[in-house]
Amino acid sequence: MKISRLTRRDFIEAMLLIGLSACGGPRSGHRALKASPSGNGALGPFFAKLSQSSDKLMRGELTAGAFIKDMSARLMELELEEDVLEHWRQEGPNIDGEGDNGYRVIHARELRFVDRPGAAKAVLFYTPQGASNPPHEHHNIVSTKRVLKGSYHIRQYERLHRVEPGIIAIRQVTELPEVTFAGPTVDMTDDQLNVHWFGASHGPVLALNIVAENVLPPAETFHGQNESRGPGRYFVDPTGKADGNGVILARTIDDDAANAFTRRPLADFPSQMTPT
Repeated sequence: MKISRLTRRDFIEAMLLIGLSACGGPRSGHRALKASPSGNGALGPFFAKLSQSSDKLMRGELTAGAFIKDMSARLMELELEEDVLEHWRQEGPNIDGEGDNGYRVIHARELRFVDRPGAAKAVLFYTPQGASNPPHEHHNIVSTKRVLKGSYHIRQYERLHRVEPGIIAIRQVTELPEVTFAGPTVDMTDDQLNVHWFGASHGPVLALNIVAENVLPPAETFHGQNESRGPGRYFVDPTGKADGNGVILARTIDDDAANAFTRRPLADFPSQMTPT
């Protein structure tokens, strides 16, 4: 599905109709709109599928894992015209991240689960050349990310168990030196590939992230119902020496330590992948 320009008025009308738009910048969709099934109005098939999936997640008809798998597949089907990417590049981030990283939320929608509020967002990630997004775990959020421009070096880790407050046991499970528009998507849920770390070594990166927040009842999360922190990203240090089983004790780190990671490429730190 190729996404091209859309007028600002059509864009606003589309945003009012859809639940979660993963590529709804002010320049998306003539050909997608023409392909819209009857009755969908301004919704192209891509937008309609994202809206349907977020509604199913909210109603409990999709698990968080199935939701991410579905949206990952839709992101990989997506093609974007150069004018869309150039507009997003020129527009730039409007949310300061860690170090030189930046973000722009291009759509947000409230979700209402049975016993708690949630949210679904489409977020552009801007990573300048030489910058890294610090290593972090995720509490009660799920996401899938596709690189639109450039290349990320990515490491992913599984959370194994909590050791004590502020320390979790993790194991590195991937070492992906070149993740591009060709894929793969960078997926994570509360119980799979939850910790990751990525950087832009060879040039600036623009990526599109689809995230859903507060998708699990607190008791079903990795940290459990007594966790006082809200849904979000929390920085950890995965560079401690792994034991013979590849287990790393990763400590929670503060913003200053996280910012230090943004100034160093992942290649500065040896991979701790264990032979399989």
